[in-house]
Amino acid sequence: MKELQIGFIGQGFIGKHLADDFVERGFRVVRYALEPEFAGNKDAIKDCDIVFIAVPTPTTPTGFDARILETVLPLVGVGKTAVVKSTMLPGTTMRLQNQFPDIVVLHSPEFLREKSAREDTKEPLRNIVGMPIADEQHQAAAEQVMAVLPNSPFTLITGAAEAELIKYAGNNFLALKVIFMNIVYDAAEALGANYSLVAEAMKADPR
Repeated sequence: MKELQIGFIGQGFIGKHLADDFVERGFRVVRYALEPEFAGNKDAIKDCDIVFIAVPTPTTPTGFDARILETVLPLVGVGKTAVVKSTMLPGTTMRLQNQFPDIVVLHSPEFLREKSAREDTKEPLRNIVGMPIADEQHQAAAEQVMAVLPNSPFTLITGAAEAELIKYAGNNFLALKVIFMNIVYDAAEALGANYSLVAEAMKADPR
């Protein structure tokens, strides 16, 4: 697999740490981003066998916004594989695959914590690759992507909708935890209780 050339679009904390890890493991890497040191590599992305894309996909007052993704996907060479690491509204990978039929579009959600992004990249707890179409071409591409990712104790090649929903469900579950603890804080304030002690005692529960 080391003969493959791996491209990276976007050098934020996700794309940078992933590209760094591939370099450390001996892969040939091309990085493209808007920063001056990477901007000149735009045309070289088309020659990469696999291109990981980590660009903003914000949720706005008018809904999910994939416009940046749609702008950079044409940089991927014909017949090559694009692996979107950005959070995707379920159904987006299939839409993008239909929009860009000359490349293989896969979704591999990231699960990085910003403070430990480097460590989480090197030793991921989960590697998930989602395919919008269950055919031989997508299966082969997904297996190739899985083979080049850092080793993980849990791996899953599945449908793109499942991969997208795994990421969305995880994000929403973590948001619910924050909301719940805000409710506990309000209850502690109303009771005159020490919220910090309550939270510490709750964290001591291994469940």
